[in-house]
Amino acid sequence: MKRSLREEIVQQIKKLNFDEKRAIETAIHHQLFQQTFWQEAKVIGITHSTDLEWDTNTIIQRAWQENKIIVLPKSNQQLKKLSFYQINHLSELEKGYANILEPKETSQETVMNKCIDLLIVPGLMFDLDGYRLGFGGGFYDRYLIEQDHRATTVSLASEFQLVEKLPRDDYDIPVDYIITNKSCFATTRSVF
Repeated sequence: MKRSLREEIVQQIKKLNFDEKRAIETAIHHQLFQQTFWQEAKVIGITHSTDLEWDTNTIIQRAWQENKIIVLPKSNQQLKKLSFYQINHLSELEKGYANILEPKETSQETVMNKCIDLLIVPGLMFDLDGYRLGFGGGFYDRYLIEQDHRATTVSLASEFQLVEKLPRDDYDIPVDYIITNKSCFATTRSVF
């Protein structure tokens, strides 16, 4: 079931032309930058986006302009774990797991989970309760379960990535907010 849902949404994303994708990304960024949790966050955890995700490079650059600290995850494939490292320039990244840009081995020390104020969690589909269908690696679910201090968690999505309810496993952890190209809503409250 999850595999077929992933394939379906990947095809929808791939069908978008450059201008369509750019318009959605611009609207998502606009929604994000208006939120209090963005404005108040000092340390932001984020993944460098792939072609199947909404642009995060713009978010990283904006955070640096606002003197925020950006931390990116490095994956441990054997343990299926993420460790976050502060980066100050995109040149500090290299291709890692699944060709995702990650901090280089020479990066600064890992950032304590409790230091992250805002965590932008990637995914392909989301339901109204904040549950997400990721890319299948399970890295973020494990990270969210093991965090000793929970940051505000947010996912970015187009409206077509939202469904009423996704299949769930016991270990799935919902995000706090979903930001779309049209709105931002708390997953436990009504749209605001």
